[in-house]
Amino acid sequence: MKISIKATNLILTPALKSHINDKMGTLEKYLREVNEIKVEAERERKHKTGDVFRAEVMLIVRGKVMRAETKTDDMYSAIDLVVPKLKEQISKFKDRKSDLIKKGARRAKREV
Repeated sequence: MKISIKATNLILTPALKSHINDKMGTLEKYLREVNEIKVEAERERKHKTGDVFRAEVMLIVRGKVMRAETKTDDMYSAIDLVVPKLKEQISKFKDRKSDLIKKGARRAKREV
């Protein structure tokens, strides 16, 4: 599994990098076929609200792309909030895959 991290308007500290790697590493136990994970961490400066941190994660699994994005006032919490969104997408992906397998098995059983 390859994790690539891009930081925009933000200094990528070793602590932030290890936090991202730890959180994205937990996704591997839910889906083992992950080819690549792209993480984009960005700081946006808003005139009235101040700094807004955005975390965007793209999982590439056998050609299918799963994407999640969050915006908060803290980079670490933005990364923490992206993970449940990705877990939900992964579970839908796995359910869809198992449903197709069962559907094919039912079709094969009827043909016999």
